[in-house]
Amino acid sequence: MKILGFRSDPKAPRYAIVSDGAGGISLLNATGDNKLPIPAAISEEAEDQRINWLFNEIAQIFEAHPDIAKVVIKTNEYTRVDNKPKRKSAYLDAAVMLCAAKKGVPVEVKIYASMGTTSADTKRHAETRVGRTNKYWDTKMADAVNAAWWGINHP
Repeated sequence: MKILGFRSDPKAPRYAIVSDGAGGISLLNATGDNKLPIPAAISEEAEDQRINWLFNEIAQIFEAHPDIAKVVIKTNEYTRVDNKPKRKSAYLDAAVMLCAAKKGVPVEVKIYASMGTTSADTKRHAETRVGRTNKYWDTKMADAVNAAWWGINHP
C-alpha cells in the first residue's frame, strides 16, 4: 500500500510517498523529489494560478504512483490566529483534496495530536517511524512523512 503525505507551505509544499511492502515501511521519495517550490512566475496574489499549478503537480504524482491508496494532509493547527500564510496553505490543501477526489482517492486531514506527535517532536518521530529525506529535511518535510506514516498505520 502507498500513502501520499502532504504538508502545505505557501512557498514550497512538501510531500512524502510511503509504502508498506514486504520489506516493511519505506519512504519511496527519500532521495528524490519531495519539495514543490512555487514557480517565481506565479505572484503572491495569483491564488488561482498557484492552486492550478499545485493541482497539476499532484496529478503528476498520481500518474507516477497510480497505486496511491490514500492521501493524508498535515494541516495547520487550529488556533484563533488567522493570517495570510495559513489561508494560502488552506487553499493548497484544498487543491490536493480536489485532485485526490478526481482520482477517487480518499483524503484524511490531520493535526499533530491526531498523528501522535508535536511540532517539537515531528522530525524525531518521522526519522524513527519511517526515515528522513536526503535533502530539504525540515519540520514541514517531517510532517509529510508523519502524515503518510499515519495513513499506513490507519488504513
